[in-house]
Amino acid sequence: MSKINKGTKLAVLSLLGILALAGCSESSSTIKSKPSNYNDPIITIDGYDEKIHNDLLSIIYDQMEENSVPSKTLEAVLYRYAQSVYGSYNKVSLAKSEEGATTLKAAAANAKEVDENLEDEFDVDYTVVNEFIKKHKSYWTYNAEGKHINDDDPENVYEVDEKNYTPSAHERQNVASKWDDIEDRIAENIYLKAVSANTSKHRFNEVSYVKSLYFDKQDVDYAEAKRVNQAGDPVYPSVIIPYTLEQKDIFNDGYMHREFYQTNYGIGEDETADVQGKQFHYVEKEIIPTVYSDLLIEQYLLDEELPAVRTSRARLINVIKIEKYSTFTLNADLLVNKLVDEIYSSRPHVRADKDPQNPSESLKHYIDYVDEEHNPIEALFERYEKLAKGLYNDLSGDDIALLAAINSGSSDVFKLVVDSEEDPHPAHKPYYEHTTYGDLVEEYEKLLKMGTQGYEAFDSTLYNKYTSDGTRTIEEGFDQAELDIAQSKSITKGWYVQKSGPSLDSTITDSLFKNQIANYKIEAYDEYDEVLEADWVPVNEDDPSKGKEIKGKLARADRIMWDEDENDWVVRSEPSEDEGTDLCSINGAFFLKFGGQYSEDDYKKDIVYDDGSAYYIVQVVEAAKDTKLRNASSANSYANSRGQKFLNEVIAQITRKVAETGNYSSLAKEHWLKEMSIKYHDQEVYDYFKDNYPDLFD
Repeated sequence: MSKINKGTKLAVLSLLGILALAGCSESSSTIKSKPSNYNDPIITIDGYDEKIHNDLLSIIYDQMEENSVPSKTLEAVLYRYAQSVYGSYNKVSLAKSEEGATTLKAAAANAKEVDENLEDEFDVDYTVVNEFIKKHKSYWTYNAEGKHINDDDPENVYEVDEKNYTPSAHERQNVASKWDDIEDRIAENIYLKAVSANTSKHRFNEVSYVKSLYFDKQDVDYAEAKRVNQAGDPVYPSVIIPYTLEQKDIFNDGYMHREFYQTNYGIGEDETADVQGKQFHYVEKEIIPTVYSDLLIEQYLLDEELPAVRTSRARLINVIKIEKYSTFTLNADLLVNKLVDEIYSSRPHVRADKDPQNPSESLKHYIDYVDEEHNPIEALFERYEKLAKGLYNDLSGDDIALLAAINSGSSDVFKLVVDSEEDPHPAHKPYYEHTTYGDLVEEYEKLLKMGTQGYEAFDSTLYNKYTSDGTRTIEEGFDQAELDIAQSKSITKGWYVQKSGPSLDSTITDSLFKNQIANYKIEAYDEYDEVLEADWVPVNEDDPSKGKEIKGKLARADRIMWDEDENDWVVRSEPSEDEGTDLCSINGAFFLKFGGQYSEDDYKKDIVYDDGSAYYIVQVVEAAKDTKLRNASSANSYANSRGQKFLNEVIAQITRKVAETGNYSSLAKEHWLKEMSIKYHDQEVYDYFKDNYPDLFD
């Protein structure tokens, strides 16, 4: 694809401009402009002539003529163009003249195919996905000069001969990754449409939502949703969507049901069944065009603004916030101190396949690699988030024991209050003092007692708070407040970029996006005399043939070190000289440092940030930089250290975040419309575009 002159000021082709097209000529009720290459193929490969999706540009024009709503014309045109870039999602989304074209679904299924009876993946017949890749350049791998390369072997990268080449394993993974990304986006889009907009007091009823879509004339299976709920107890009753649920898992975890919105949606489903019998295609009709529109904006970034992605200082973070109370802060102090102790108490994990005859040597050689898939800190943070809430019925025996241990140091902290004959409580609910839930119960009890203490003790503000100005009972108000606590969120996690950072204290974000964070070197110990075979893992899990390397050793500067005298792992008495100024490693997990602000006399607590109203601990799971985001031909690429699939997932997440940071939507539309090279056959249309969008005519 050609490049836009970066020195040219880009005009914004707005919906207003498209709206003017249909009305600019009274003698015509349709748009008269046609692409200059209306009957030409979109991609030509030397040696043979192949039309992608059967004259894609003619399909665009036909879509424009058939679309009677001018405001939708731009969306329809760009959606069809996006299908030429990524391939049509499945057979249902094909245009009439695209019958027979290979879909993304079919290509991804082939890319994911593995025959366990074959010796290696290269014996699998990848004809379907290979031919698909040849026709869709967005899946190709390029070097820094923009040349199409085969990077299956990073040490012997070569430029491909496009007359006759076989797509690389990385390119096939690109297809599989794109499918997975789109599936996640489908779930996220439906989550936002359904759950976030239709949850009443944290409760969501899917059947009611499907009913609302059905009466809005959407293509959903309301009959089935209604049928399964008619007899006896409802199969799909109202549910509480937990705040910990990731949006992309709304179907996977069973809170919503994909079959109500799309037929034959699985990668293993037979596509030919998509066009037979009674089918439901809400996803293809309403969600896929939105997803493809977003992807096209992101493709513009990857094609035209790649430095904005690579230099975005992307961070995958995991942050816990422990709030203080306005009148009592000791509980927060003790809780965060205990959390810090637990972070340091972790020790390298010994696998079962280590040498049982020499466990201490095994222990010296192995530590879990802390990443998004294996992150023990995430579970630790979630536990302390629950402890801070103090919901008695939500605490395990271990949680209660931990609070009791903290309480043993002070009789005024986390005291368990239970109902008894000597000290009856109107609420009859056990609680821990000085937790969020404890404060709620005490407030509730105060409200219940007001009825026995006369008019002078009546607190109208408190009464209205729980009864919603008298529209519900006090008990209903308490139950709702308890649910609000259960669904509140004190953990921030996910990918962020500098210009679209998390909602945290500015001191935290300033530290988070420093250059030094991404440049911090993780150096392994080098004094091992012997390395056991079990310590070796593939360099690239996607391609075991590329050899093995030692993974997962502690960083040289880690605060947990092996002590020969103790014959065990211990916490350093002081930081290593190799430790960075902004980041430290504790048992392989990385945390931001805040200069001992929280506790000057104990360096180990410099991972705690105190903003006056709350304590924060910030784990940096990944810190991406330019070289990590390049393809496998770059030695430092994620493709080599973590696999092509991981690299694709990271780039998808980062690009989505970067797309939020500027006017990229308008710039992308301008770019892709210019790529279409529309030729105008209506003078008024031509004059309008010439006057309002002169850059389209350079």
